[in-house]
Amino acid sequence: MDAISLARLLIDIPSVTGDESRVGSEIERIAESFGFSCSRQAVSENRFNLFINWDSIADVVFCSHLDTVPPYHSFSMDSSYIYGRGACDTKGIISAMLIAGKELHALGEHVAFLFVVGEETDSIGAKIAITTDHKAHFIIVGEPTENLLAIGHKGVLSYTLKCKGTPAHSAYPTMGNSAIHQLLDLISDIRYRSWGEDAVLGKATLNVGMIDGGTAANVFAETASATIVHRIVDSLAQRKQQIINIVADTADITFHSQNDPQFLYVPPGFETTVVAFGTDVPYLRSMGTPLLVGPGSIHDAHTENEKISIAQIHDAVELYKKVFFALKDEIKRNRHA
Repeated sequence: MDAISLARLLIDIPSVTGDESRVGSEIERIAESFGFSCSRQAVSENRFNLFINWDSIADVVFCSHLDTVPPYHSFSMDSSYIYGRGACDTKGIISAMLIAGKELHALGEHVAFLFVVGEETDSIGAKIAITTDHKAHFIIVGEPTENLLAIGHKGVLSYTLKCKGTPAHSAYPTMGNSAIHQLLDLISDIRYRSWGEDAVLGKATLNVGMIDGGTAANVFAETASATIVHRIVDSLAQRKQQIINIVADTADITFHSQNDPQFLYVPPGFETTVVAFGTDVPYLRSMGTPLLVGPGSIHDAHTENEKISIAQIHDAVELYKKVFFALKDEIKRNRHA
């Protein structure tokens, strides 16, 4: 089995967040066929993380997530790419990691893995994984970075705003008050504020991803809500307080994902990049020093035609082995220092 046939096998198993158990079981079967030991960690009744060859303390661990965003798209391929949900985020990456691990194992190296659920929503898998006593010197986290090692990624601050109004016939403004109008004014205020800039990570950005409210076009809306995601480049605490100050008593606010920007280790001699998307890194950091690298482009992730370059998957197998040995050398130098 090579990385491409393995990727096809995994893509053919739907694993939208919350439904990861089938793909986790298949990876477990494959890993055991490679000679690795596996251990499940329950996350909920039908969901589990998968620890492979990782008993307590490991030198280098390969890690990625099992879940994908909806909806499911089946596997296909042409001469240059493989397609399907999870192709680049992250089943092509998992395949490259497993094949690299198999080849390292054949060379007599000890290789460990962690595959977690729920990264696409609440990172519940990573949050549960860190409750164990598992530790590592380095954790190579797989996300689509086009085979460049990320030196950092932006933080995340997401929240839902809910405004309340007074319903009435829209022809009589003095009789009612629209929650939608309040919400639009608040969103406008948030959008045109400054949210920071960093020399490495660039400018902070935000997206109003969902808006809901109202019952009819000729009725002042009683309620309206919006969910907003910021990609922050400085202090999470500072930006959260800024939101609280802007909102004041205009709306109810419920916070969701909250992570500071992350700066990552890169061994000497590797090409680097900076990414804007969020990852499980903020949670996994307590288990070991994180790195972030994988084949595929984030611009292809979550799309209707999600794809990953066949050449990049093959390149990733060799890259993961190269990074593994660079990290092992780093560990040896530190032990002899």
